[in-house]
Amino acid sequence: MLTHSATCYVWHEGEGSLSASEFASCIVDYLSAHTEPDTFILWSDGCGYQNRNAVLSNALLQFSMKKNKVVIQKYLEKGHTQMECDSVHSVIERRLRDQDVYLPAEYVNLMKKARVKPHPYEVKYIDHTFFQDFTKLRLCKSLRPGVRPGDPTVHDIRAIRYNNNGTMDFKINHSDDWHQLRNSTSDSHTVTPLYSDRLKINELKFKHLQDLKEVIPKDFHSFYNNLLH
Repeated sequence: MLTHSATCYVWHEGEGSLSASEFASCIVDYLSAHTEPDTFILWSDGCGYQNRNAVLSNALLQFSMKKNKVVIQKYLEKGHTQMECDSVHSVIERRLRDQDVYLPAEYVNLMKKARVKPHPYEVKYIDHTFFQDFTKLRLCKSLRPGVRPGDPTVHDIRAIRYNNNGTMDFKINHSDDWHQLRNSTSDSHTVTPLYSDRLKINELKFKHLQDLKEVIPKDFHSFYNNLLH
């Protein structure tokens, strides 16, 4: 908000999927590139497989412990999820209008050109080697604050604090005091690459892309011919 900077992570489905590990890889990469603050505050919407799951929480807790940082993840209230990054999406959407795009890489170039002032967006075009598998981390078993029927659930959490000593705290309301999550464990595992090769796309989708080559200049055909399927 202060610098008006924005970083976009871009990949196509031949290089990665949309699992929690993909999103966690992007967030940890961004935090690792901005190590000046001692405390980070992340604002997230309530999307479970992206922002509210044990995979991302394990990744953030490991980052906090390794880098000796505190990460606070705050969740926007339902019905009030508009935030500053939405303006980035709008600017990029306007730049993409009436453009001929034949390759995913061309989206990247248009995104870089979408804004000039105060400076262009940073756009990272990543492949399958970028993604890390955080699913085997066991620093945190569960995000559920309670265990009995009627106790708060994961969806009731409004903030999580990941401490550099390996503990986690939560809030049910933003105005509450912090309460410790009592499910941390030291049973951790090494983070490994998520993929060993490019991903295969659906056979029918591959066929449809081949059909589209009739309206795509021949210079771009090799990209579609080389997709795994």
